[in-house]
This record gives sequence, structure tokens and C-alpha cells, in this order.
Amino acid sequence: MNVKNAIITISAVIMISFWYGCGMGAGLIGNLSTERDSEKITPAEFDIAETEGKIMVLISQPGWIKTPVDLRIALTTAINLSFTEKAQIKKDRLFEYSQILNTRMRLPEEINNEPNAVAEKIGAAYVLDVQIMDFDLSTFAERDFFNGLMTVKACLLDASGKKVWPQENEYRSVTVQIEDEKGTIETSVAKLSAAAAHCVTRYFYDCKTIRFHVQEEKKELETYDF
Repeated sequence: MNVKNAIITISAVIMISFWYGCGMGAGLIGNLSTERDSEKITPAEFDIAETEGKIMVLISQPGWIKTPVDLRIALTTAINLSFTEKAQIKKDRLFEYSQILNTRMRLPEEINNEPNAVAEKIGAAYVLDVQIMDFDLSTFAERDFFNGLMTVKACLLDASGKKVWPQENEYRSVTVQIEDEKGTIETSVAKLSAAAAHCVTRYFYDCKTIRFHVQEEKKELETYDF
């Protein structure tokens, strides 16, 4: 190889390396951007892990909502699990549904639904007051496929009954739904409860933004003024 050919070859190698490096650089920038997106955090509206004392999840279900299983048990279990796994709340700060039910049964009927009365009796510093507003579960086509919907609203109270979350409204509400869900009544209720639990508890810890919303969450329709 003569000197001229050697110079041409070296120049070509340098040019290819430059463009390849640019491509790699763009890819690296893209990857870093993706990583940054995955690391974005939606900050807690009320950091419940910073509080002290026990937390009671109090579920209310209107009598007109007829359900095949007790939603209060399913929701309490799902919310407690979300608190421990995602909000890093120790299990000994939470109450099982059976403990709450037994406490309510020991109170006079006229106050056994009042969060502050139940909190005082059971020894809770905070009450997550969750009210089931709507529920529906039905089969179609085949008996092991389900469509379902659950609407809940929630607020967090201290032991005196003062609301500490949310700040802007009396309650925060959410609707979750499933479609063409293969399983049983129990698994369908469990999935709805888990989705509702996430949509309530995500405001109490720094939640990764990409995990803030779940597939089951029903999006609100936009409204327009004409």
C-alpha cells in the first residue's frame, strides 16, 4: 500500500468512526433520556411514612350495594398490602379487618361508623376513611369471564377526626374497571380491590411516575364549554 492509499484508508476509518460515534452518542443520549423518564417521581401529597402511631383503614359500604363477597375485607387487605409494600409502613402499624370489625361491634350503633369514635376505641392515630360508592360485577359469554367496576372515595383523618388529606377537596375519588377478565368472582374482586388500593395509597409515598397510573384506572372524560 502506497502512502496515498494509506492516507485515504486512514481518513475513511476516521470518518466511519466519527459517524458511528455520533450514532452511538445519540443512542446513549436516548437511553439516558429513557432512564431519566423511568426515574421520575410523583411526590407524595402526604408522606404517611413520616407519621407515628397506628393507621386504621375504615371501609364503608352502603346497604344498597349488593356484592357476592365482602368488599370491606378485600379492600382493607389490599390497602394494607399497598401500605406495607409501597409506602414502607410496618405491619404492626396497621389493623386487620377482623380487629376493626370487632371494635365497631363493641361501640353503640349510633357511633360505630364514626371514624374518630372507632379510632379512639381501637387506638389509631390516623384513619383512612374509604367509602365504596359504586360496584358492579357481571359475567358474559362464558361464566369465567368478568366485567367489573368499583368506585371509591377516600380521605385521611387524624384521631380527632380532622382531615389531613386531601387538601383541596373533602375526598379523593377513583373508579377502576376490568373487562374480559378471566377468572372467578374472588379473583375479579381482588383485582379491582388491588387497583383501587393503589389509586388511593399512591398519594402517600413518592411514587415512580411511570407506575402512578394503572391499566384498570378509568380515565375521566374531558368536558368542554360551548
